[in-house]
Amino acid sequence: MNILKVLANLAEVDPEAYQRLSARRGMLSSLGRLGRKAAATAVPLGLGAVLQQAYGRNSQTILDTFTLALRLEYLENEFYTLALTAGRNGTLVFPAGTMPVIQQIQEQEQAHVTFLQRQLQNSSAAVPAKPNFDFTGSKNGTKAAAFATVFTSFDTFLKVAQLLEDTGVRAYKGQLDFLAANNDLLEAGLQIHAVEARHAAHIRGMRRATQNANVRNWVSKNDDTITTAGVTDAVYAGEEIQLQTLPGVPIRSFPFDTTPIVTDTPEKAKISLGEAFDEPITAAVASQLADLFIY
Repeated sequence: MNILKVLANLAEVDPEAYQRLSARRGMLSSLGRLGRKAAATAVPLGLGAVLQQAYGRNSQTILDTFTLALRLEYLENEFYTLALTAGRNGTLVFPAGTMPVIQQIQEQEQAHVTFLQRQLQNSSAAVPAKPNFDFTGSKNGTKAAAFATVFTSFDTFLKVAQLLEDTGVRAYKGQLDFLAANNDLLEAGLQIHAVEARHAAHIRGMRRATQNANVRNWVSKNDDTITTAGVTDAVYAGEEIQLQTLPGVPIRSFPFDTTPIVTDTPEKAKISLGEAFDEPITAAVASQLADLFIY
């Protein structure tokens, strides 16, 4: 997810590298298909060579960025892997037709992990080990479990999946502004963001179809609340705003208070406007949310 910040940091170290990489439009476009196995080997030489140069000048920034990216991908991949294992041994019962969808999402997350690991390896950097995860939120039994039935109740599993995927979409969008100066990279970043958003939409649709949950395919103020105050509410903090911005420049949207859409009331129009955008979150917030499941 945070490969975008990696690319942005590389541009600061070697701006000419992007002129070379951008000319290889087919390679950059392939970043938008990270869910496919081929993506794991799509750019090993291009990024690897640049990263080797970058490490001598700004290793802390590059290393921190890669560590965060890989940490988030480890998190999602491990979550779906454990769920599928629980499904195969009968601990977690998957409704008909749902396991293949989760399997596909897991394979895409594994491809992300492989991609990031290979970039570190090709840069002669240490590959951070996969953290220890506890998706009950109990920190390996050291505190009360927030999601005790995550791998025994399909409803709980989907709620946690929604929290993780919605976090991923917002974390990813938080990196897009770094790509504004390069059309090829911005296009690739938006493609990847779309893949992450499709994951979130699949999970939300699955909750609606199998659990009769009041939830849309996108984040809405009218969704059933699945967060805990002071624990997971940061996943959706600020998602309801009706004001969009470019870096440092506020952009006021539709005049919802004077021209509500068709028969909508002004309040409904406000909610619809808040639903229209995914708000970014910072790397710090994304890390804080990931830490809930790491010990």
